[in-house]
Amino acid sequence: MSRDDYRPTVALGVLTLSAASMTTELVLTRLFSVVIWYHFAFFAISVALFGASVAGVLVFACRERLDETRTSEHLALASGALSVAVVFADLCLSRVVPYWFDRASAGDDAGLGPKIALVALVLSAPFFAGGFAMALAVRRYRAAVHRLYAVDLLGAAASCVLVVPLLGLLGGPAALLAGAALSTLAAFFFGRTASRGGLRGVALGGAGVLLGVVLLGTGMLDATRAKQIDLRGRPPEFDAWNAFSRVTVVPFDGFRGWGTSPTYRGPVPEQKGVFIDMGAFTVLTRLPGAVKDADYASYDLSAFVFRLRPSPSEVCVVGAGGGKDILAALQAGARRVTAAEINPLIVDGVVRGRFRDFTGDLYRRPDVDVHVEDGRSFVRRTDRRFDVLLLSMVDTSAATGAGAFSLTENTLYTVEAFADFLDRLGPDGILSVSSVSLPKMAVGARLVSVARAALERRGVDPSRALAVLTTPWVHTEGTMFDVLVKPSGFSESEVQRIGDAADALRFHVAWVPGLAAATGEGEGAVIHRIAAASDAAVLRRDLDALPLDTTPATDDRPFFFYQDRASHFLPALAARSFAYPFGDGLVVLSKVLVVTALMAFASLGLPLLAFRKALASGGGSVYADSLFVGCLGFGFMAAEIGALQRLATYLGHPTYTLAVVLASLLLSTAVGSRFLSARVAARPGAGVAALLGCGVLVLVTGIGAPAGLALVLGAPVSVRALACAASLVPLGVLLGAPFAAGLRAVAGRAEDRLPFLFAANGATSVLGSVVATLVSLHVGITATLGVAAASYGLAAALAPVVFRPARGAAGHG
Repeated sequence: MSRDDYRPTVALGVLTLSAASMTTELVLTRLFSVVIWYHFAFFAISVALFGASVAGVLVFACRERLDETRTSEHLALASGALSVAVVFADLCLSRVVPYWFDRASAGDDAGLGPKIALVALVLSAPFFAGGFAMALAVRRYRAAVHRLYAVDLLGAAASCVLVVPLLGLLGGPAALLAGAALSTLAAFFFGRTASRGGLRGVALGGAGVLLGVVLLGTGMLDATRAKQIDLRGRPPEFDAWNAFSRVTVVPFDGFRGWGTSPTYRGPVPEQKGVFIDMGAFTVLTRLPGAVKDADYASYDLSAFVFRLRPSPSEVCVVGAGGGKDILAALQAGARRVTAAEINPLIVDGVVRGRFRDFTGDLYRRPDVDVHVEDGRSFVRRTDRRFDVLLLSMVDTSAATGAGAFSLTENTLYTVEAFADFLDRLGPDGILSVSSVSLPKMAVGARLVSVARAALERRGVDPSRALAVLTTPWVHTEGTMFDVLVKPSGFSESEVQRIGDAADALRFHVAWVPGLAAATGEGEGAVIHRIAAASDAAVLRRDLDALPLDTTPATDDRPFFFYQDRASHFLPALAARSFAYPFGDGLVVLSKVLVVTALMAFASLGLPLLAFRKALASGGGSVYADSLFVGCLGFGFMAAEIGALQRLATYLGHPTYTLAVVLASLLLSTAVGSRFLSARVAARPGAGVAALLGCGVLVLVTGIGAPAGLALVLGAPVSVRALACAASLVPLGVLLGAPFAAGLRAVAGRAEDRLPFLFAANGATSVLGSVVATLVSLHVGITATLGVAAASYGLAAALAPVVFRPARGAAGHG
């Protein structure tokens, strides 16, 4: 096959087809977070890879029936089929899937595992169509496979940037239709080179787009039901999407707060409920007059810190949401309140926008300064000192582009984050962190554990610098904990004031230095043990022995709300339901791991058994080739997920993490595929060196880059984004060479094997996405990058066999 066969229209078709597939995958990640729970966000990756893998196997199985002279026609038809499949997936996610998982999460049936498998089968249809086209293209244009792979990566990189504005402009369901439109465009490009039948693919794709538009116009694609919330009963007054959340405002009177004192008997102003991804919740309060009209806010446990610091000069609120914490600070007489809220939809779309009059123009008051920014990034770069730094219920349960358990708020609940917050306190300042501990969780204990570790880093005795209070009763939403951290230590008079105020408001004392605490046998006892322990090593052993993980979350393991232990895997696998929004993450992961293992076996193991003779034809070992590309797929997925999780801490914004990290990694990988793969394929020694270099650079980037990026932590987000992108370019360029080089080498001795190897790479990537997530959760992000490096090391050991040319073959130049 000559290079002349690979025409510009084919390149454009591959580019737009890749963009369509990646756009669909990324939007599905958002839709999974909204429609089901964030637990499933990363599952979109597995679904996409599974569909592509099965398609690659089918292309190999049907290789003798697929007339190469009609490849362009087949490519156009497959691209058109992708458009129809996207609409079908959109409809299923909006109308069917939410009901399945509401029943499973409520424990009404034992079908969680089968439902996960069924979702994988149904939603893999678009990626099957796209994977079929890509496998066909790899087979037909094998002489230019390195250029084909580079264009594929370019399309994926472009979609990473494209998805960010698409979600904001169109919303999730409509943005998914953009994938259908792109695939129709791909059908047009492929059809230009078809000798006959090319228009059928365009017509099929156009029909899919038209059907999607009609369904969207009739409301059939609106996600009105999710997480046991049905918006049809209370139509939203505001509903909008951006790249990392869906924000919905509905009438919601009577909310008294997560931890309101039972002594409060006053009125509760009119309110609006603000739902984030149809799960997490914040509230808007009508404020037609003076701040005193919202007196209820000062009786919430989260505002207890102002009983110790009335009339503070400087208050910082991290995660301001609808403004309830700002109202509490103003109620306390704060002279100036500085707030950071990461979500522009809440700040500009809701509080400053649609509900500006309702909230009394709260965010434009002269004594309120609101920054649309990640709270930790803001705290790092500001030079202000605060009397009170407040985080209250900063829990979005919205997954980022890094996938499952990589939540928007992860970077706020780590030892390093608490250290950043403590650094911004004035000489006598107090950090106040509040959250609710739900069933099967120990959020309060873990907050205290994180605070203790941050204090120990400063050489402060935690027992004198911590105070922990709780609400007096457990209700359906859980128990609220308020952790007060004062690096200079609480004085005797402050201890007395805490005790008196807690008694007056009927809050419980879990730990206050010098005061008796009602520890009991549950979470309160764990909090007492953490705060009072004199030996950190003994405490660590005690915490390791507890059923739930309450050890300090760090930037290397920033998954604060994930408290399962690896030893619970088998009981989790047998569980009939899962608790949400935060608990039982291992229940979901264990079942997903089994489903993805079955996916991998179906798309790799079974074909090896069924087609072993056909696969063995040609030169070289099919097992060595399969293991080689499998290592690359597994390693690349682990490196990608590890890099996303690691660099999210430094970028401080999920939108930029998605657009900058993933796009720059894919773009540089495309460069490596295009310009390095030929040299690597021609010399086995170069292949070994490149693969070993990949392993080393994965570790250097993951472990060493944070030290360099720490130098720009206080810089604007644009500077941090450029620094993160620059740190990934060398790694991406080197990662791009081995896979394309391996396919070029195999093409010279067993060209019919290429579609199967394309499938094998995808099959192991399916497993890689889940295993990488599990390793990060239970061991750490550094360990995930270590797994990636080991995968490339194993591939390096196989490289001399894979890159060895067949007897008499000239190889590829």
